Amino acid sequence: MPFHALPGSLLLGLIGLSVVPGEVVRYRCGGSQIIEAHYGSLSDQSLAFVRLRLPDGRRLTLPQVASASGARYSADHAVTWWSRGNSGFLQERGDNGEWRITLDACDAQSPG
Repeated sequence: MPFHALPGSLLLGLIGLSVVPGEVVRYRCGGSQIIEAHYGSLSDQSLAFVRLRLPDGRRLTLPQVASASGARYSADHAVTWWSRGNSGFLQERGDNGEWRITLDACDAQSPG
């Protein structure tokens, strides 16, 4: 277990919560790039989240936030993962403050 995950794990244990793993989905974006999404929640269902492994090697954990349609995961108002059905896309805020889609046309891949 990485050291940076230890304090959060201890805190969850102290208050009687645990992480409930959910579905793992691999998305192919733009024909060749792969995003791996690990969906999960806390045991009391107070928080849902996604852990993303991006094609550039970054790993992000984003909490689920309100969305009118589909599922939206966002943190720090800098990165947002949107998913609906078997597709999704990633938005990032640029240096100028504008949102831009950085990975688009992401389609869930069949296991195997």
